[in-house]
Amino acid sequence: MRTSSHHHDENTNDDDDERIKLVVWDFDMTILRIHSFAKRISALDVPRRDYERDCADANFFRAFLREMKQKSIKVAIASFGKREVIETYLKCLVDGKKGDEDLAEYAFNEKKKSIVTPNDVGGTDGCSMKDKSRMLDALTKRYVLSMNEEDISTSASSSLGKARKQVVFFDDDEDNVNAAKKLGYAYAVHTPNAFERESWRELYWKIPKLRELFPEVDENLTHSKTRKVLQM
Repeated sequence: MRTSSHHHDENTNDDDDERIKLVVWDFDMTILRIHSFAKRISALDVPRRDYERDCADANFFRAFLREMKQKSIKVAIASFGKREVIETYLKCLVDGKKGDEDLAEYAFNEKKKSIVTPNDVGGTDGCSMKDKSRMLDALTKRYVLSMNEEDISTSASSSLGKARKQVVFFDDDEDNVNAAKKLGYAYAVHTPNAFERESWRELYWKIPKLRELFPEVDENLTHSKTRKVLQM
C-alpha cells in the first residue's frame, strides 16, 4: 500500500493528527550499549574508540533512520548526558564519508535543535533531572507544532496535548518512560536491552501500536544491508 505518501482532501486533518511526526531516543544505554557519561568518555575520546561497537546496533540504527527519512518523520535525542559527546558519537555513526550522505543531511544535522540535554532546559549536562518531560515537550514544540518553545498560551497547551500523541520515545529507564506516559506521551516505549534489532522485533510484536505506526519497518530492517557489506 503506497497511498500514505499522497494526501487526500477527505480526512486529511484526522490523518494528520494521528500521524507520528517525531521519534526521540535516549542516548546512553539506548542508542549506545554503554553509559558514556558514567565511563567519563570525552568528545575527544569518541573518534579513537570503537564507536560502532559502543553503539547497541549501529547498522540497525542507520537502517531505522533511513526508514524514518522515507516516512518524513523527524528524529531527535533527549539525554541527561553531555551534548558534545552525543554530537560526536552521532557524527561518527552517521558519516557522510562512509556512505551515509543521505542520512547525514537528514538525521541530527541541526544538532542544536535535535539534541536536547539538561543545559537546554535549565539543568546541567551530565546531571539527572526528575524526568524527561521538559526535554520531550521542547522537542515536540519544535518538531510537531513548529512553535516557539516559550509559547505557552492556552491554545498552545491544548495543541501540545494532541502533539504528544504524535511522538514515539525510546528509553532504557522505566521511570522516564512512565513519567512521559503520564504526561500524555502514549508511545513512550521502555527498551531495557537498548535499541537494537532483537529488542525492536520483540517490541514490534508485543506492542500492537508499533505495528500500526511502522507496518513495513520490521520487514525492511530485517533485510537491511550493513555498512560493512556496502564497503566490501
